[in-house]
Amino acid sequence: MTEKRAYHKSRTFYFASGIALIILTTGFFIWRNYKYKLVNKKLDTLVTAKSKGLYEVNYHNLVIDEVLGNISAENIEMIPDTQVYQNLVRQNQAPENLFFIRIPKLLISGVKTPKALLNKEISAHIIRIENAEIELQTGKGNKKNKPDIGALLNSAIYRQLLGNLKSITADSIVLENAALTLLDLDTKAIHYKLGGLSIRLAAIAIDSLHENDSTRIIFSKEISVHVHQVDIPQKNNVYDLQVTDLDFNSQTRALHTGQLRLIPRLSETAFARSNHFAKDRFDIHAGSIEIKNINRSALLDQQLVADTIRIRDGSFRIFRDKSYPHDSVDRTHDYPQEAIMRLSLPVNIKTVIIRDSYIEYKEKNDKSDSSGKVSFFHVQANLDNVTNMPEIIRRNNRMILNFNASFLNATPFSANIRMRLNDHSGRFQLDAKMGGLSASDLNPLLKPMALAELEKGKITGLRYHLDATNTRGIGKLTLTYENLSVKLLKKDDDKNKYKTKLLPTLAAGIVLKKSNPQNGEMRPGNVDYNRDVHRSIFNLMWKSLLSGIKKVAL
Repeated sequence: MTEKRAYHKSRTFYFASGIALIILTTGFFIWRNYKYKLVNKKLDTLVTAKSKGLYEVNYHNLVIDEVLGNISAENIEMIPDTQVYQNLVRQNQAPENLFFIRIPKLLISGVKTPKALLNKEISAHIIRIENAEIELQTGKGNKKNKPDIGALLNSAIYRQLLGNLKSITADSIVLENAALTLLDLDTKAIHYKLGGLSIRLAAIAIDSLHENDSTRIIFSKEISVHVHQVDIPQKNNVYDLQVTDLDFNSQTRALHTGQLRLIPRLSETAFARSNHFAKDRFDIHAGSIEIKNINRSALLDQQLVADTIRIRDGSFRIFRDKSYPHDSVDRTHDYPQEAIMRLSLPVNIKTVIIRDSYIEYKEKNDKSDSSGKVSFFHVQANLDNVTNMPEIIRRNNRMILNFNASFLNATPFSANIRMRLNDHSGRFQLDAKMGGLSASDLNPLLKPMALAELEKGKITGLRYHLDATNTRGIGKLTLTYENLSVKLLKKDDDKNKYKTKLLPTLAAGIVLKKSNPQNGEMRPGNVDYNRDVHRSIFNLMWKSLLSGIKKVAL
């Protein structure tokens, strides 16, 4: 009798267990099918509600694996509904920005499902987004009222991100090989394009405990960014600005780039022809740029504060065709120390360092129909105290340039320029000196630019001091030279060569004093030069220097 009861009990147990297993299995398969519908509905409802129906989300091949904690999806799109957008425009409720996002593949691993269900805590190992295409169209209102990036990224917005959740954490979020384009909402003109964009956010924590954690930026302990190429078309369609291999790391607080180029779209001749006035054409290239010890909190407040900017292997070429008339733009307050004060971006850089670079000013003379070049090779320069921040200027109001190079690749040249920051009169002081060189070394410059040639002689040294304002330069020049002789030239257009003028230098009104000092007496070059306010600070330096040379040599 006992055995029968045991058998009966056992049979009941197995029957009940079988029914339970069938229910659980059926429930599992029902959940497997239903969970995708649930996720779809929740996502669609969330995006639609948050965007007032403006955006819709589409995706394919959604796979949710609760056991391993993995979620994946393909061909994700978040695109605006143009009809809804036009309705919002008519109601004056349209956003200033529109997003178009396409993600070929999204992978989330290590999702802890029980935490999400029981404790309202979302936790994951890695969120990986691959080969995304992101387009941001920004409107006019956004240009007038720049968004406060610091406020947008401030940890106080964690409440908006969390909603009803207690926390969101992840070991890392990785955006790999993305393309980002920013363009004008109305004209569709491109502001900039980023290709090969990769971003890694490490140790992300969005919760009340980390709300005011100053060691974090965008909720993460570390951010690293790499961009293969940045293209920034200029508004006037004359130049393209291009940066390659940009890297930023929040832990090292350093930014590094490969090449930076400001590329003119037109040749020298075409550029000059396209303007009604003589205008400088720039062709700028930097082999690398490095910014060290960037202040992260200042960066979030849209300020650039750093210890150093280092530029290597630079090439700075300027060309001007003087056969065209000069413009009448007032450049009274366009000195570098005044221009930096007008920057919309607050800046404080302790030192800008330029190493192993080349500077060239090339000018086409309408009389010679040829171009001459003033060039500096092997440039080594430091620019200290580059700032427009009032609190820094109150402590030190001098921006100082120390410049060393080889003039015409023939002789050492050095200059020290001390510029007053936040000074409405534009005051600065210049001290420059140059070593010796053969007179003939100057002929590639003098022939096309001055239609003159030094036949023999030697420059033994030059020293120059200038005290200047926005309107005037007063200084003193010491120029020493030996046995100089000069002849005037004219251009033979038929043979495209220079030839000596028939009139001697005396008849042309030029008598060159052959040496300085001469007969034991040194002739000084006292300078008192009124600036042409339609021209730059470099024109003032050159023209005032030239006026002193004339007093010594003629």
